[in-house]
Amino acid sequence: MPRFPSSHARTRTQPSPSPLLSHSALSPPRKSPCAHSPYARLDNTAASMNHVVHLEVLDCQREFLRCVSRGQGEQEFASHWERALQQFADAAEEGLLSEETLSACHAVVLNVNAVASRLNDCEAAATRTTDRAVAEAQRLLLQAGPSNTSESTTKHQSCRPATRLPPHCPPNDLLLAPYRRWFLDHFAFPYLTSADK
Repeated sequence: MPRFPSSHARTRTQPSPSPLLSHSALSPPRKSPCAHSPYARLDNTAASMNHVVHLEVLDCQREFLRCVSRGQGEQEFASHWERALQQFADAAEEGLLSEETLSACHAVVLNVNAVASRLNDCEAAATRTTDRAVAEAQRLLLQAGPSNTSESTTKHQSCRPATRLPPHCPPNDLLLAPYRRWFLDHFAFPYLTSADK
């Protein structure tokens, strides 16, 4: 009587000798792409671009605030801001930015716009006030007449104390030379060491 393996024994399936029933002859099943939200999963390129754009826009905000506080560097900031906004727009159109980066960049753009608009309004108000003051001063000077203005000008000049400016002395290169030499020698590390002190 033929002996069959018990139901508890493990058996391996053997490949079929027939090519029609072989598993390798069957085409692999198609994988259906999963429908993710556009910001659910970012690949490495998108994640790095997301990070770069986020940092670039935050850097622009810091540069803008420095520019406002110092009152200089507007041209450099403007070119940097235009490049950052173009980079932000391109990455957003390609869907490379996360929702967090989009909202952060949107907030930065709104903040910069609000501050710039307010500064522009203040500058326009200051210009209008200055123009009104100049017009009022000119009107008052014309009403006073030319003889009174020349007399008041001489009174103000005579009231001023006579101060003489000290003569201009060129810098003494002999005194400054050792410091200049030390600075040039230590340009890479400009701090004094204990040996230099």
